[in-house]
Amino acid sequence: MADQRIWRLRKLHQSVDAELHPIGNEIEVRFLFNGELSYAPRCATRELALEMAASKRAELEREGWNFHW
Repeated sequence: MADQRIWRLRKLHQSVDAELHPIGNEIEVRFLFNGELSYAPRCATRELALEMAASKRAELEREGWNFHW
């Protein structure tokens, strides 16, 4: 699996991206704030990585961030 951006949120003139990156047998979920790496937890499976990204997206949307591709 290649690196993959799964969503981008925007608020005012700022953005947050979530990307999946395979690292060995794990999937790293990279969260980038304005293009800079904020944090990057690793998950055992793609499904767990997607769940983590979805949870973070829901949290940010509650704070007023909006989907933007």
